[in-house]
Parts: sequence; structure tokens; C-alpha cells
Amino acid sequence: MRNLRKPELSPLEKYIKKRSTKTAFPYSITNIDVEIKKCLFVLGLLLFSPSIYSQVSTFHVKGKVNPKYNDNLVTLSTFIGDSIRSIDSTYVVDGKFSFEGPEYLYEQSLISMQYAPDSTFAIKFFLEKGPIEVELNRKPSIHSPFTTVYRQYRDSCKNIPKTFSIEGQTEDFYKAGWERFFAFKYQFKKRYIHNGIGRTLFLADAHYRDDPYFYKLYELLPDSEKERNDIKEAYQFRKDRDAQDSLVNKPFIDFTLKNVADEEKRISDYAGKSQLLFLDFWASWCGPCIAQEPRIKELYEKYKSDGFEVLGISLDTDKERWLNAIKNKGITWPELYVGDQERVKELRKLYCIVGIPLGILIDKSGKIVSVITAQWQHLKWVLEEYYKK
Repeated sequence: MRNLRKPELSPLEKYIKKRSTKTAFPYSITNIDVEIKKCLFVLGLLLFSPSIYSQVSTFHVKGKVNPKYNDNLVTLSTFIGDSIRSIDSTYVVDGKFSFEGPEYLYEQSLISMQYAPDSTFAIKFFLEKGPIEVELNRKPSIHSPFTTVYRQYRDSCKNIPKTFSIEGQTEDFYKAGWERFFAFKYQFKKRYIHNGIGRTLFLADAHYRDDPYFYKLYELLPDSEKERNDIKEAYQFRKDRDAQDSLVNKPFIDFTLKNVADEEKRISDYAGKSQLLFLDFWASWCGPCIAQEPRIKELYEKYKSDGFEVLGISLDTDKERWLNAIKNKGITWPELYVGDQERVKELRKLYCIVGIPLGILIDKSGKIVSVITAQWQHLKWVLEEYYKK
């Protein structure tokens, strides 16, 4: 059953709602700073609350569940990497259960209760020192000092970009907003970087290519953490992302693919035939790719007469699925697909593809002039600047 109670607004949401009733466009670079400072102030109050930094070194879990589940077994599991570190269990009595033990922040722990043959209530959280309240139901919840702080941080991370991700703004406005956003996140993650909380936050943001604090946080990680496979993978992912920048000002790399008629076509069959060629790397299973296609079509229609062309390159290996996606999107430009998993790996390596959507912009001479990652706005700004000349 859905929870119909309206969720409480975060301090930032309340502030934005209050401001938005006064003007249709309340944000500027100064306003973004105000939003972030307000969030930092609220988080600071929480972070330095005496209840959070109490001297108690043990956790105290107090749980609630519907009394109809009395006598059901509740399990608390802790982990080291992918391996189980420990398992504790207790029974539900009068709709309540409890656990107690030493603080454990290396990995998230798991509380679970099987209430039907194929159904389980479960929730992950950090076993921090102090009181932890757990409620098990179809939408389990945790209330603890850190989760309160983290909830404020998470809500702020959702809402701060709204202050600068506004259509019609300049690239400088957009970039300045992201710089302040990354600085805000860095200050929060730095507090926890020496334990599993910080590592979890570090890994969650590893996909942000433009985050200038990634390597700073990486250096703050304990050496033992850097040997973890997930940290190594995140580090390599970021290095591969950075390698995409090295493609700029170099000739495009030719590659053989197939068209809708299963005829072999090369990128060189299209490159150099127009003022600009946009290689649109996508796949039928990529939600963000599909979502931004209407925007790409708008740019195509706008700049086609100026010599802008698009060549879709799908990483699909299922031809039928690829063809259906093309039909559903109503694409009018040429489309090619790889069709083989080994060839997909080869193409990914050649163009440093670690995620899609990805775009490569090639000029008439065959030189790569820009690498477009994730956001269609990036392509829009590049085209606006290019055709000013």
C-alpha cells in the first residue's frame, strides 16, 4: 500500500518553495550560494549535535513491526566486502525487537525479517554508535543520528541542482552552479572519508566526470580501502572518463558497423561529408539515451541547414530490439549498430566509452572537436558557439 501522507519538506525545499511564490525566476549565482550556505548551516547543526557525538561506543537498535508478526525471526547481518562478517538474530515480542553491540562502520549492515515464504522486510544502514530506531514494513525506515544528517544531505543534493539547471541559462551559469554543488558535496563526504560511510558516498559519486574533488577524496582514503575491488573499479572508471578528453583535436577512429539492412558501413563513410558530424553512441536499453533523443532531434532540425549531421551508433547486440527502438524514436538520420559483444568491447576501448549517452563531434577535416557526455545541453552549447564563427 502506498504511503499517502505527504513527506515533510527539507529545509532547502521549504526555502525554495517560499522563494518561488515571490518570483518566477528567483535564482542567480548569488542565490545558489545562499541555498548551499543554508544547507551547510542546517547540516552543521546536525553534525555537531551532542547526541550524534556522544561517548557511547555501542549501537542500540530498537525495532518495531506489526504485532501480527510476533515470534517471527529478525536477523541482523554485517559484512566485509561481499562476505558475511556476522549474523545475529532475535524474535519479535509484542511487535518489538532489539539488538546491541559495538559500532561497525566498515560496511552497511542489513536487518531483515521473512514474513511470508517469498517475502521479506529488509533495510540497509550503518551500525553507528547510539540509538537506532527501525520500523519494518513494506517501506522500512531508519531513524538515527547519521541517517538524519544523511537525509538532509541527500535532499539537498536533489534540490540544489534545481537552482541552476534551468533551461535557457548560459553555460557559465550552469558550470558555476555545478562547481558550488561539488564543493558542497566534498565538504560533507570529507567528514566521513575514513570509514564506510565516506567510502559509500565516494563510490556513489564516482560517475561524475566533472567532479574536481574525486582525486582529493581518493587520496584521503586509507591505503587498505584503496585495495578494495570496488574502489579500484571506481578509480579506473574515472581514469577512463578522463581519457575521453585526450580524444579532442585528434582524428576520429574508423570502425566497421552494420546498418538496418545488415550492410557493413564504416564511420569514414559519413565523416568529412558535412560541416559537423555528431556520433551519437546509445542503446535501446539506455533510458537516458532515449530520453534525450527529442532534444537531439530539435538540434538536428535547427542546424541541419548549417551542415550539422548525426550518425547514430548503437551498442545493441540484439538487432530486433535495436530496430524497434529506432522505429519508436522516429529517427531520420543514419543508424548503425555493432551487433557483437566482442566488437562492442573493442569500440568501447577505442572511444574510451565508459557510459552512455556519449557523443563525439567531428569536423569536416575529420578532427574530433568535442566529447559530449550525458547532457544534451552540452551539445547545444557547443553548437551555439561553433556556429557563431
